[in-house]
Amino acid sequence: MPTERRHKAEADAAAVATGLPPRKRDAPLDSVYADAAASMLDMLSLLRQPAPKKRANRWQRLARPLRGVWIVVAALVSIVRQAVQRWMRANPGKIGRLAEIVLLPALFIYLSWVSNPSNPFYINSGFPWPWLGPWLIALRYGVAHGAVASFGMLVAWNWLAPLAVFPRLYFLGGAITMLIAGEFGSYWQLRVLRLEESLRFLNDKAERLTRRLYLIKLSHDELEYELVDRPGTLREALIDLRLLMERDSRDNPNNTGNLPGAQIILDFVVHHCRVESAAIFKVRMYPTQRLDHVAGVGRRIDLEADDPMLARALETGHQVHLQDALMASAQRSSLIVATPLLSTEGEPFGVMVISNMPFTAVTADNLQTVAVLLESYADYLRLSMGGSELLSVWPTAPKGLAGDFSWLTRLRTNYGLDSRCVVWRANHERATEILAEILALHSRGETGWRWPANPRDTSSPPCVIALIPFSGVAGMRVYRQRLFDAISQRFGEADSRALHVTDFPLGPQSSFERLKRLAEGQE
Repeated sequence: MPTERRHKAEADAAAVATGLPPRKRDAPLDSVYADAAASMLDMLSLLRQPAPKKRANRWQRLARPLRGVWIVVAALVSIVRQAVQRWMRANPGKIGRLAEIVLLPALFIYLSWVSNPSNPFYINSGFPWPWLGPWLIALRYGVAHGAVASFGMLVAWNWLAPLAVFPRLYFLGGAITMLIAGEFGSYWQLRVLRLEESLRFLNDKAERLTRRLYLIKLSHDELEYELVDRPGTLREALIDLRLLMERDSRDNPNNTGNLPGAQIILDFVVHHCRVESAAIFKVRMYPTQRLDHVAGVGRRIDLEADDPMLARALETGHQVHLQDALMASAQRSSLIVATPLLSTEGEPFGVMVISNMPFTAVTADNLQTVAVLLESYADYLRLSMGGSELLSVWPTAPKGLAGDFSWLTRLRTNYGLDSRCVVWRANHERATEILAEILALHSRGETGWRWPANPRDTSSPPCVIALIPFSGVAGMRVYRQRLFDAISQRFGEADSRALHVTDFPLGPQSSFERLKRLAEGQE
């Protein structure tokens, strides 16, 4: 039958297309072959003539251009959010202060309006309760912020009582009280800043003294390196490091760029602490965190800003090693040790990272040695940065003297904290012993230096230079009397001819020139 033959031919063609063996002519067409052939025929027909696409409805056509607008708006919002976050990080506390200036007076005005709607400002009605907001703001932040809050009071009065007669005496009395409260608050803010700066200076002195005591403990307890290849004691290492940094400062007097002497300290730490791969980076925290490679030894370290060990070291300001980082964070770090370098204000300006060192070298004593060496280097940088301008006036002056002199001068200029500089000279047959005793007596907050630093230098007469922080004329009299009594008790009665002392207050930068003339015997 023609129809049956046509069906068989179509089934054979479908079987060939699907890779199935064709059935014999005389075999009956079963249901499996029939389904496969029908599915293949439908697929081939759809490929030859694809189904027409559905047209987008009206809402879809209107939503297409809005997608681009939404992407642009989202990008702008993200940029604005990042800019606000950077501004808040660079100016901490300003957002809260601004909100307090606006909300605190508004709160008192609202409470006054709720309690007395007919006269919310309590004009001629006893105590002016709405003025409590500006007065508290002025007392807390000063006159400028109180004036802004008072202007808000004026705007609120204009909004709540636009047709009333302007109460001149009411606002004049409130403004005068605000000025008094603001001056009182500014005075105590200055007092608090002075105490904070003096505390920071004394804390720095205490840290230096603590490090010196730690070195003395290590030396006198005979804590030497336990391994055979450790070259010497920590005290000897610090002495060698100081000599290297002084030699570098003499050879490169104009090297004030990115962490001067960084490669020297890194090579020194590698030699003394058995480090294989390490690097020093300069850190900039604001407006965004940035790391600049300054020195390196061994395999190059590509440090990432979000490394958990680096983040914790910069946040805490202390050395962080592998065990501490893994205890605080589950993330893996490519570092073994991260040691930050801190400025006088406690802000990190550099970091040393170690990525590879022998397992036997990862000990508490060895890591403590790394931290002490890096802290000594940070001291050198702090003194260099603080006294760089003064060293241009007196290049051969001790860096510690220039750094402390600059610091105390800045505290006198910015916060009114008086300090004095003293130069001691001895005109006695035992002048060398007297000056050594004077230098040893500076243990109550004063800092002393012997000049010239080299006893064999005869270019200028020997003297002792001392800085007495936070002392005025009365404190200076007590200080001089204490040293005169101590010298007289040991060397006999000391008068002005045997022991000459000159002192002057720290103030403008030109006073360092006077110290130079006094030390060199020109005045």
